[in-house]
Amino acid sequence: MTLPLEGIRIVDSAHQYPGPYCSMLLGDMGAEIIKVERPDGGDPARFLAGFFRSINRNKKSLTLDLKSQDAKEILYRLVERSDVFTEGFRPGVAHRLGIDYEILRKINPRLIYCSISGYGQDGPYRDLPGHDLNCMAMAGMLESFMDKEGNVISPGVAIGDLSSGMFATVGILGALMAREKTSQGQYIDISMFDGLLSWMSAQFGNFFAKDQFTAGDDAGYGIFHGSDNKSFTIGIAHEDWFWDRLCSATGLENYQGLNALDRRVRREELVEKLQAVFVQKPMEEWIDILMKADVPVAPIKTTEEATKDPHVNFRKMLQEISLDSGEKNRQVNFPIKFSETPGTIRMPPPELGEHTEGILQWLGYSKEEIGKFKDEGVI
Repeated sequence: MTLPLEGIRIVDSAHQYPGPYCSMLLGDMGAEIIKVERPDGGDPARFLAGFFRSINRNKKSLTLDLKSQDAKEILYRLVERSDVFTEGFRPGVAHRLGIDYEILRKINPRLIYCSISGYGQDGPYRDLPGHDLNCMAMAGMLESFMDKEGNVISPGVAIGDLSSGMFATVGILGALMAREKTSQGQYIDISMFDGLLSWMSAQFGNFFAKDQFTAGDDAGYGIFHGSDNKSFTIGIAHEDWFWDRLCSATGLENYQGLNALDRRVRREELVEKLQAVFVQKPMEEWIDILMKADVPVAPIKTTEEATKDPHVNFRKMLQEISLDSGEKNRQVNFPIKFSETPGTIRMPPPELGEHTEGILQWLGYSKEEIGKFKDEGVI
């Protein structure tokens, strides 16, 4: 079976979260991923074994000290035979290392070069340091995450990292398609900040149109709790039929017929009415009642509960693999369901430098040269 990206080779020097998540998705679709890491510790994410393993399957590990000229020459030789190069340094660092796009494109004009950074390669914020949470704050996204007292809270999921990893994936796939038409590579500038702004499109649309309400302002959209104080979600965004079913199931027939605008204007009153009903029965009972009434309802599950969910199992979204050590490791599977070329987990996360010698031999280096590189700390 031919996978969608079989025959595509990607040199991935981007570490931590966005770059590795991007290359894992591409690797699941069949691309050969060569992960370039420092000899002295590798990707900093290796510090957290579970985290590292979760986003670094289907990859080979090549160690290179890119401050060494010999290491750069190895990278140049590898780039000459590759399709994509990714980096996640702060703007300007790749140029100082001698591995920026202008240098690598001369070696391989068909190369697609993807840079992933916090704020992009130009603009007033270009040189600002920052991670996921900082970019979410600057993009206006954190305002959407507040507790009951109105305090802004950290979401607990690295939305910015994941979004930039996904936009990098989309960009690389688009550039590969463009290369089929032009035979030329190109440069991709992925900004975590830009990606978060894109994910804020609906919020900005409401702001520009001066809309008073959003989809989430419906009285039937929110988090409620039962008599056992366990929380659950109801997701009525604008559908009047769902609202009427909710009112019937909760004994609030007097409020049937309220349209989406009415429910937004009277949100506080209606939420109070609903919650007063919900505290009369435990959460599980309400889940059963509302599901039978065909109301969009769901319990708030823990991570452990999600891993045991029958739907997760049916969709084959968890897969157990064996590490080189023989240890068993569970992975979240590739989420896109291709009918003919499904994504696969073919290789476990690599040990640091596991494939260095094999890659160098493939590039034409002798055993004597490889031994010299090891002695000098190049690899």
